[in-house]
Amino acid sequence: MQWFHRSDIWLSILLAISVLVTSIYVIETAYQTRQMYSALQDLRAERNRLTIEWGRLMLERGAVSADMRIDAMARDRLSLHSPARDNVMMMERP
Repeated sequence: MQWFHRSDIWLSILLAISVLVTSIYVIETAYQTRQMYSALQDLRAERNRLTIEWGRLMLERGAVSADMRIDAMARDRLSLHSPARDNVMMMERP
């Protein structure tokens, strides 16, 4: 039981436990970093997809608003209106 009272043995045990705990913490931190980086890449891809879709929707909005502007000008300046249902003829293609 002489070894039980030696401070250098307790210091070595404490150092070994500290190294073990630190290494487990480093491994866990590296794993979390990889997971977060993967999530970041997924979010960047989603952002790029949404940016492209937003641009496409803005183009569509411009096209629709141009059609609506032409329609409004035709109604206001030229007093044009949609034909009555009786005046519409449907034709079939051969």
